[in-house]
Amino acid sequence: LCGITLKTHKMKKLLLSLLLMLVTLTVFSQEELKFSKVIQSETKADKKQLYAVLRSFVATYYHNSKEVIQMDDKDAGILICKATSVFNAPGMMLSAYDGWLDYNLKLQARDGRVRVEVFHFFHHNKPGNQAKAQLGVLTTAEEYTNTGMQKKYHKKIWKMLKKHAEDISNDIFVGAEEAIKENVVTDNQEEEW
Repeated sequence: LCGITLKTHKMKKLLLSLLLMLVTLTVFSQEELKFSKVIQSETKADKKQLYAVLRSFVATYYHNSKEVIQMDDKDAGILICKATSVFNAPGMMLSAYDGWLDYNLKLQARDGRVRVEVFHFFHHNKPGNQAKAQLGVLTTAEEYTNTGMQKKYHKKIWKMLKKHAEDISNDIFVGAEEAIKENVVTDNQEEEW
């Protein structure tokens, strides 16, 4: 009888280990949401010029660029920023989700082009709001969850947050692209004054 109990205990332990591995694989198999774009310089500006344009873009795009910039490597032509955007859910029923969407931004200059990456989107709600209404890291998953009492609301907000992240990214891409194009004109005009 003791041998059967020992085997049952080992089987339970094995099944629990397999279940934990499956849950871990499921969680880590979802990629974080990320948007990126390579922008070509029409004038084939060098890395140094493009880095200066990106630095200027960050300084004008963000209200306080000193708080946003996390890494500024002129020699490598890289700027890494951490910023946040306000997220307001529509209607009173979803107000528990009101808060912010944090994100990271990496701008990298090379001769003739720049790469802009917006990634690691993280939703957190206002202090005092329901803890379950903080959805955390945005991934490529279609749904936030398919279980629980709030799945209907989570699913709706999840889609809104992903759309908000895409809008943030597109706005940054457009701004960086305009800054690169304007710099071409500004460079020539700067010399003439």
